[in-house]
Amino acid sequence: MNRREAVRRATFLLGGAITFSGFGAFAEVLIPVAGNGIEAKSIASQEALIAEIADTIIPDTKGVLGAKAAGLGPFIVMMMQDCYTADIQKHFADGLMRVDEVSQSQYKKSFIALSLKEREEIFKFFKAEAQAQIKAGTTPSHFFQLMYELTCLGYYTSEIGATQALRYVHIPGRYEACIPLQPGQKAWAT
Repeated sequence: MNRREAVRRATFLLGGAITFSGFGAFAEVLIPVAGNGIEAKSIASQEALIAEIADTIIPDTKGVLGAKAAGLGPFIVMMMQDCYTADIQKHFADGLMRVDEVSQSQYKKSFIALSLKEREEIFKFFKAEAQAQIKAGTTPSHFFQLMYELTCLGYYTSEIGATQALRYVHIPGRYEACIPLQPGQKAWAT
């Protein structure tokens, strides 16, 4: 192996490590497995529930639209159908069913019918469960962790997230690594 080949391989490996270290949502992404598509259809039928869960994670606030307005329901369905294996799709579909099961058992209503305060209580339950699973180091990722990561990814890469929740400059100019932020200033999207 010559030096050029060694540098090329090192760059490839380093680039892969950097890329995947920041996106835990993609840690289990593989080439989608061809199958009967039952999990993908199940997830697509739950798009309204997915949108409500995402909107609870990132709700509308003063002057900034939330996850539902950014179109995260269809985005998350598309990501699950196109980028995840059948096993992860099944795991995600099972997680969606569990959200409604926990909602029914605690409040006798579906998640969509819950108030914001009730939804937050459901989230506390799933967050504690996800943190315990992370500490135990089991795989695949907990449904709630995957949902949270896909919500953040979809929202902050959407037009609404990049231009309203973050500070966006269409043509940012020169790169300056350290720019102090003023109190209350939004983080930069560009």
